[in-house]
Amino acid sequence: MNKTIFKMAVKNLFASKAKMIITLSLIGIGTFLVILGFGILNFSLQQTQAVCISDFSGDVLITGKPEKDTVMVQLLGVFQTVSVSMDTPKMPYLVPFEKVKSKVESLPEVKGLTSSVFASGMLKALDLPDSWEAEDKNRSFLPYAQILGIEPESYKNLFDTINIYEGEYPKTSKGKFALVPRDLKEKFEKYYDRPLKLGDEILVTAFAGKARQQKVIITGFFDYAHPDTAIDGIAYFDVDTTRILADMTMGARVAAAIPDSVDLSLSEKSEDELFSDDSGADIIDTVQNSNSKIDYENLLGSTELRDRLNLADNEAWHHIVIKLKDSSKTQSVIKTLNDWFKEEGISARAVNWERGMAMYYSAIEGTRILFITMLAILSVVVLIVIMNTLVVAVMQRSSEIGTMRAIGAKKGFVRKIFFAESFFMSCVGVLIGLVLALIAAAVVNAFDIRVGDILAAMFGGKQIRVSISIGSAVWTMAAMLLAGLAANWYPVRLALKISPLEAINR
Repeated sequence: MNKTIFKMAVKNLFASKAKMIITLSLIGIGTFLVILGFGILNFSLQQTQAVCISDFSGDVLITGKPEKDTVMVQLLGVFQTVSVSMDTPKMPYLVPFEKVKSKVESLPEVKGLTSSVFASGMLKALDLPDSWEAEDKNRSFLPYAQILGIEPESYKNLFDTINIYEGEYPKTSKGKFALVPRDLKEKFEKYYDRPLKLGDEILVTAFAGKARQQKVIITGFFDYAHPDTAIDGIAYFDVDTTRILADMTMGARVAAAIPDSVDLSLSEKSEDELFSDDSGADIIDTVQNSNSKIDYENLLGSTELRDRLNLADNEAWHHIVIKLKDSSKTQSVIKTLNDWFKEEGISARAVNWERGMAMYYSAIEGTRILFITMLAILSVVVLIVIMNTLVVAVMQRSSEIGTMRAIGAKKGFVRKIFFAESFFMSCVGVLIGLVLALIAAAVVNAFDIRVGDILAAMFGGKQIRVSISIGSAVWTMAAMLLAGLAANWYPVRLALKISPLEAINR
């Protein structure tokens, strides 16, 4: 672009200051909003990734492999990626656990590991009357917990997630314990309108599959090591209690081992089908006519087997969480493990934190997609506004364009002038937006800006900070520049159609 064309383009823009200011403002504000938004998301993603790896999922998470591809297994439960069934998917066991654990321990990249079990349930006070209902103002504080059953020693060696502020952290895996986070304690107290203290016994009801209940005694309250993220509501119980809540019992193992050849059709019948037969009257008559005395206390016989089947399966696990000596080798270790699982025919899967904590990663990605959509819309709006501005300019300058054509200016010369005007406006507007975004980022980072739970879920944290990456800034600026240049196509085409004679006669 030579100096003559540039000077003419700048002169033309300043001759119509109002249109130039409107266009520059639109480009600048659009660039500012998108760069600032991506900066907030970049910080949220960096923070969530760091906290997930350091406090929850580690570098690599190993889980059982689901039976269906539409099911995703995570640290905190199992979800259907596509809702094709009303049935709740079941969290798969990690088997053979000892073999997988030995393989992990043999890898030189591994710094440490721990095993865990997941369950979820509702916390409930024990002495509530049957007619009790929460007050309307308290219903939003439902004390629903995500529960990790952990081995305290290995978990403490791997993570510093739990900062006890009341009670104590369990020293061994032998006893029962229940550690409740501050936010869950507050929800319980607001929902039931009563305090929750150390030593209180509460009821935990799990609803995944069939309902299961366990009484637990509160042994500690804690804060998360990094409380500013959207990750909350996770309680830590002893492994056996969590196994029972997750239906990982000896009975479940026996049921899973029943061969397909066994006829289980009787178990599928309803109570009415089982007990409504007329032959029941004969049984009653027989009992009434019997001289023998019925021992009602022992009518069911020995319950020893039933009690044993209800015990926790102490060989059942859901996850192995791994931390590496060098996090940059995460993908290499994941590939090594998944290849080994395939060779050995083991139904297991190794994933990174994005899959292991997909619930939180997906929330940030959803917000990122929203911002990308907003960028696309802004680019289209910028294109339309610049196009309209240039079309008006062409109509107003038709005699000038015709005169230039009449004295020998070629179509290429006219085209370059309009492209120069558009390029100048786009560059200045984008630079203004970038400067404003950098200033806003400095201001936001200087203050402790915090948001509520809804926005925290969208942005991955309760603290809002900005981390503008070079990549997102360049990408946004390029999109705005391309929109500005693309807006030239129709106005330039219109300008080149102007006949010199027609323009001079106007």
